[in-house]
Amino acid sequence: MGKSVLFICESGISASLFVSKMLESVKVHQLDYEIDYAPIARVEEKLSYRDYDVILLAPQVKRHEAEVKDILLKKKCVSHITGIQDDEFISMNVERILERINHLG
Repeated sequence: MGKSVLFICESGISASLFVSKMLESVKVHQLDYEIDYAPIARVEEKLSYRDYDVILLAPQVKRHEAEVKDILLKKKCVSHITGIQDDEFISMNVERILERINHLG
């Protein structure tokens, strides 16, 4: 069964490149993952349409984790939240992140 992932970033600029790398890796490894992204300002809107299996927080939005958890409760979403480490983000180590996602729920 596939997993849906929402990558949350500050403004969406760096996310597009990061998500592109994730999508390439998903394709190479033939994983059944759907990857989406949104800036923190649009998280509530995104969660109004869909309950994602995993929420990935970019390092710069980790400080918003409590806010995201509140939105998940309000929307009755059961997503797992995990942060991306600075070194993973800087080096775009999507392999390690995808491996971590694979072990969630």
